Amino acid sequence: MRYFVNILLLSMFFAFPKNSAYAIINGHVVDSEDFKSYVSIRTESPFPSHSGAELNGCGGTLIAPRYVLTAFHCRGLFSDDRLEKGSVIVGINIQKDGTFQKKIEVIRVHYPPMPLDHERLDAAILVLRSDATFYGAKVADIFVESPPLGAHTVTVGLGQALSGVSLEGYNSEVASQRYCDSDRVDFDERHDFCVGVKGSSQRTGFGDSGGPLYLKHPNEKKRFKYVGIVKGGVKASTHGVEETEYIRYTNVAALAEWLESLGLTVD
Repeated sequence: MRYFVNILLLSMFFAFPKNSAYAIINGHVVDSEDFKSYVSIRTESPFPSHSGAELNGCGGTLIAPRYVLTAFHCRGLFSDDRLEKGSVIVGINIQKDGTFQKKIEVIRVHYPPMPLDHERLDAAILVLRSDATFYGAKVADIFVESPPLGAHTVTVGLGQALSGVSLEGYNSEVASQRYCDSDRVDFDERHDFCVGVKGSSQRTGFGDSGGPLYLKHPNEKKRFKYVGIVKGGVKASTHGVEETEYIRYTNVAALAEWLESLGLTVD
């Protein structure tokens, strides 16, 4: 199974421009103290030059002391086979130098129900073996409504970085769904929304999938509110690997009923 996951990672890597394999493209280093809810799903690098070193496979967000919300399409990293072997590990409470206060094993995964007439609902819940807040991680403050058009946002992630790389981010805003609702990608306004700024060179890269999007609230005590899960870019054409400046996100508020069915309060 590990061979399959490695091949999958390699194939995905070569399907993207080279710079998209690293951290947030044209992003900036962020203060990790502001993003203690960020989680990194760790995996063994498939690249021979890394000699089996550990890297970030996908991002995630702590929404309860033992629960992480991430993307369904990252499921190769937390397959049943890997869970049985105890090899699904997440890094929590990222430090300024890119190291983690603790790495915790994932023991179970929950997938949301999927209505047949919807596009892919790109979300999954990882259940941790122990309480992440004990090691300084913080539960995200969830924005319980759909994000308003034009709202200022920040996406954070590590890309496909090796250990010891600082958390990066990029600023953007909630955009009209018409920029993401393309027949070249899956997008459903019932549980997805669009983020981007026309002409911007900043965007997420491979490895940032599943990571958090936060609304920026500079006048509130809690400056950042968790609102979206990185789903993926928007293909610029039917040929080639180029993507537009817009990114699709799963709307966390749209998951409220499912989360509450698992005993997780969203308020």
